[in-house]
Amino acid sequence: LTSVTIPNSVTSIGERAFQFCRSLTSVTIPNSVTSIGDYAFYNCSSLTSVTIPNSVTSIGERAFYGCSSLTSVTIGNSVTSIGEGAFVNVPNIVYNGTATGSPWGARSINGFVDGYLVYKDNTKTTLLACFSAAQGEISIPNSVTSIGNYAFSGCSSLTSVTIPNSVTSIGERAFQFCRSLTSVTIPNSVTSIGDYAFYNCSSLTSVTIPNSVTSIGNDAFRYCSGLTSVTIPNSVTSIGYYAFSGCSSLTSVTIPNSVTSIGDYAFYYCTNLTSVTIPNSVTSIGDYAFQFCSSLTSVTIGNSVTSIENKAFYYCSSLTSVTIGNSVTSIGNSAFEDCIGLTSVTIPNSVTSIGESAFSGCSSLTFLSLGEGITSYGDYAFYSCSALTTIYNYRERPAKLGKGVFADVDYSNCTLHVLAGSVEMYKSTGSDWKDFYFVGPIGAATTTTEKVVITPTDNTADIVWPAVSNAATYELVIHDKQGNIVCTLIFNAKGQLTSIAFNAPARDGAPEQTQAEGFSFTVTGLESGTEYDFTIIAMDSGGNVIDTQTGSFKTGGNTAVDETVRDSATKVRKVIENGVLYIVMPDGSRYSASGAGVK
Repeated sequence: LTSVTIPNSVTSIGERAFQFCRSLTSVTIPNSVTSIGDYAFYNCSSLTSVTIPNSVTSIGERAFYGCSSLTSVTIGNSVTSIGEGAFVNVPNIVYNGTATGSPWGARSINGFVDGYLVYKDNTKTTLLACFSAAQGEISIPNSVTSIGNYAFSGCSSLTSVTIPNSVTSIGERAFQFCRSLTSVTIPNSVTSIGDYAFYNCSSLTSVTIPNSVTSIGNDAFRYCSGLTSVTIPNSVTSIGYYAFSGCSSLTSVTIPNSVTSIGDYAFYYCTNLTSVTIPNSVTSIGDYAFQFCSSLTSVTIGNSVTSIENKAFYYCSSLTSVTIGNSVTSIGNSAFEDCIGLTSVTIPNSVTSIGESAFSGCSSLTFLSLGEGITSYGDYAFYSCSALTTIYNYRERPAKLGKGVFADVDYSNCTLHVLAGSVEMYKSTGSDWKDFYFVGPIGAATTTTEKVVITPTDNTADIVWPAVSNAATYELVIHDKQGNIVCTLIFNAKGQLTSIAFNAPARDGAPEQTQAEGFSFTVTGLESGTEYDFTIIAMDSGGNVIDTQTGSFKTGGNTAVDETVRDSATKVRKVIENGVLYIVMPDGSRYSASGAGVK
């Protein structure tokens, strides 16, 4: 079919009426037609011109989508609605009339502005499609208040775009497949970036999201494989599903304290991402959120996150350390599976369940600390953690284990440390932990000291205290400045940890008194940049207080400078931000601990 004349008896052109008529070069639409349906001329790739008469009031979605030979269109002044994507992938079209303003006069609510097809109503002007300016650099006119869905979709030669301050929203798929787009400036007026807005803009290298944006849509920057850095402002509260998935050149990202949720697959396959800090504002990390981030070396999970979902960090093969916040209650299935670089894991007391294969295949894991709250271990939770040599388990009574939880762990080469009064329970033939050959009590290291010494880091504190003559137990209490108890630890005379319950007595069967010069113990799970008070009480075998030591300390802040490596000549500094180490040069440039340049 090469040409068609529609008779005057026809009042509407139905959906997909001429779809894929690829040899159609001309069509005559009579004044009787009032509507053109969705996809009516979809992919009529030989159609060169079309006149839409004054009788037509609506043009459906994708009505002329993919009409790649269309160079001229005349739209009557009765049109009141133009559907999404109506002229998308029509790269050569121009309006053969007024270059600025609406060619239909004051009564029109649709028209062309500076070569752009727009839709107007009482409050906004939405850019629907870009025609003659679809190549090279684009400056969107100030009259536009929103960029509609699919507006620049498939403009493969578009290299840069300037969005004016009048624009408040960027619609779904607005710039998808603009594979030559290298830069975009998003003004402070924009409040939302729609789903798939910059999907597969593979040449985009950097983007700055302004403080006005509150949400980043699903798939918004997915497959922007050239994107090396992104700044997410404090105004953003949510990062959508797949938002940065497949951004394989992204090396660093800062998630601000305003973000409360990270969607499923949000940073999936960001293979060059090296570090990430998840702030205390985030309450949920979605499934697969950082899966296959194979260059990720460290991650800090804030204290508001309650659950780490399934496969959240699956196969982050370079991950060597992870800090799990005190609010996490569950670790999902395969959450850290095949993190083959992970050497040490501390699971806080707040966690009650560890999912199936959660740490399976962490073949470099040597040290494991298990909080007292864990009651459920999924099947194969630590399967093939063949390097494990040390496990600290703070739960008084042994929890049940799922199938193969410690399969492939060398029981003869791995020591299980438990509370002093719980050793025999873990050794019992009825215990799921009985296969460990060596079960011993958790304790403080003996040392020499004449006074209490506190050495805090960001999230821990090394506490050293002197031995007291005739002391049978030591009670260490840490509380914040509001008086809230953070932890209470009770040690016996040998420094073995016997209880972590507030005001609990020492367990029965505590070893006989032997005098040491002092003890050292590391308290974990503290908040960074926080002031704490401590009390150390020594009691005799009758429970009488024979010595009390008190004091205060403050953990490292979110930003700290280590003066020990400051170079007075060159002013090179070591800076710690959110637990991540950076070397800062005199010109302000930064490098990671491994020497890689970072933004």
